[in-house]
Amino acid sequence: MDQVISVFAPIFSITLLGYVCGRLKLLGDTGPKVLSRFVFFVAMPPLIFITLATRKPEEIAHWNYMLSYFTAITAAALIFLAINRLWFREKGAELSLGIFTSVNGNAGYLGIPICMYAFGSPLPAILVTVIHMVYVYPVLLTWIELDLAKRNGAPISSKLGKLARVFTVVFKNPVLLATFLGVAVVATGLELPAWTIRTCHLLGDGAIPAAVFALGVTLSEKGTETAGAELSQIAFSSMVKMVLMPILAYGFGHYVFGLNGTWLAMLVFVAALPSPKNAFILAQSYGIYVRRAAMTVMLTTVASAITLPLVLYAFDGLSAP
Repeated sequence: MDQVISVFAPIFSITLLGYVCGRLKLLGDTGPKVLSRFVFFVAMPPLIFITLATRKPEEIAHWNYMLSYFTAITAAALIFLAINRLWFREKGAELSLGIFTSVNGNAGYLGIPICMYAFGSPLPAILVTVIHMVYVYPVLLTWIELDLAKRNGAPISSKLGKLARVFTVVFKNPVLLATFLGVAVVATGLELPAWTIRTCHLLGDGAIPAAVFALGVTLSEKGTETAGAELSQIAFSSMVKMVLMPILAYGFGHYVFGLNGTWLAMLVFVAALPSPKNAFILAQSYGIYVRRAAMTVMLTTVASAITLPLVLYAFDGLSAP
């Protein structure tokens, strides 16, 4: 238990510090946005790149781990879709955003820092981030764009343009580009100069505390405090994210793909990560599902302070992948 506390106490202390600083407006009006952009565009990509580029191919190609997560997130999305259609009778863009909020995890700002401290490497969270970027984002964003275009009576050419824009935005993502570049270095056997490795480590080391602090700041923003009347929908989305996803991950990982030990613990942990702030940002940008996304992000993030330590404690014993 002491080991679990030593992992989570610094993470949630820095998150709380970020929340307090955000409430006190110590960073000013533009500070939170600048900090988030620093993490996303400057600090996080070198961390991901150097983590991958300095490993052997067999250390990255954990196909059973990735297939387990892929299968779990697909199954959770289908279950959410079926129950939501029967119970809440939502469809189109709202349903897509509901799925996005309920199955996607905060692998970047929370998963990578905790994996670094808990497992000695951010690799488990990086691998699921790739799945989010190349699978979850394109499918669900395409669904949203096409549904909204249909509602507005847009012509086929306009729909194709929106579809192309989705894939352009996704594949220009710096986190995904850093991943591809890191894998390319490993595949080609390129040896990086020492100064490049040190530079990436310096920036990457800053990504961990900055990401956790930025998470606390964003949770302090008023947009995430807006309560709504859709309490049953918020509760349903939160249960899918915090309960169903870890159960499915464990079931598929252990019984279908044969994962055990540390890799099974890491799989269940990343599946139990709370909903990402990106869900709220997307809802705001489209002007739909805003209250539910905001409250689900807030509720699952607060709950994760209890559930994530319990996941690691349940597996009793952590080691680097």
